[in-house]
Amino acid sequence: MIVAIDKKTINKIDDFNEFEFIYVFKDEPLKDLLKTNLHCICLDRIYEVDINLTEYNIPCLKKANVKDKDWKKPIEKPNYKYGIIIPNYNNNRGNYRGKTYLQHCIESVLEQTYTNYEIIFIDDMSTDNSVELVKSYNDKRIHIIENNRKRYNGGSRNVGIDKAKELKVDYICFIDSDDWWINNKVLERINRKMYGQEMMVLGCEMLFPNEKRTQHLNKFDTYYDIFFCINKVWCTCWSKVIRIDKIVYFCENTLMEDRVWTYRQADKIDFKNIIHLNEIAYVWNRLNTDNSVSMVRGNIWNASAWCHIGHQLQLLQELKHEEMKPILEKRIQECISKVKQKKYEQY
Repeated sequence: MIVAIDKKTINKIDDFNEFEFIYVFKDEPLKDLLKTNLHCICLDRIYEVDINLTEYNIPCLKKANVKDKDWKKPIEKPNYKYGIIIPNYNNNRGNYRGKTYLQHCIESVLEQTYTNYEIIFIDDMSTDNSVELVKSYNDKRIHIIENNRKRYNGGSRNVGIDKAKELKVDYICFIDSDDWWINNKVLERINRKMYGQEMMVLGCEMLFPNEKRTQHLNKFDTYYDIFFCINKVWCTCWSKVIRIDKIVYFCENTLMEDRVWTYRQADKIDFKNIIHLNEIAYVWNRLNTDNSVSMVRGNIWNASAWCHIGHQLQLLQELKHEEMKPILEKRIQECISKVKQKKYEQY
């Protein structure tokens, strides 16, 4: 059991043998840290503890005070229920290590060691045998919804959100049907670190032809990081896990639904309640070069770019966080300039 203490609580602890204590510091000098004879960690480098006895806001299973009689009482581990939303269109295709992309996607969830989840698979009028494949897994946690009109990723995810609310899940995860989770411990690690936070941000591995891979630890600390996501964070829904009461809906009838959704989601989240997994959890499959909406270009892409600008202008009037407005205004002007020059390539 990991217990966090700070300079105001260190002298109030009687027994240092029962738990693993971590001394959390902010700006204490080195000579003071050496006197503690404890493992010391800077506040901005710590991401989770079991028991938090400090004044700091650290994600924890239990926030307590040394004066509390039961602060040493064993903690009940979280057992959150996750709704895993997977939109799909014709992705029972490709051949990566003997399986299709969709097989890798579905099986990466079914193989998770943490099992309290529901898979919500929304098929957007596929013409291949995607639905038949998913049905073949015959798992009661898989809920298959077949759209009766074309809704693209944004609309399909909205259908999934409604189903997740019906299933009374605690958190929502997103996976694109040609991507997958990196191993069978992902959901276990997410659940272990969540601690009731409003949002978790996941790291990803990008998979390219010839097995070339690059890794990216998504992280944002400011609104600017979100709107101008250069090197720090992807504006994608699959890089985030959202508490169900904080989830927002996606723009529909466009290929560019992720960015405005991310902005709206940030506007609804308290930044103090965001946690970064700081681990690679998601495989972003860049092998799918002819069926991925982020790589296909044409008239619908160009129309989506202007639609994206319109959605941002609409959002500008709705933002609750005033500090986001000048950043979004700058972003809109950049988008307009790039679209006019036919250089808009960011998804």
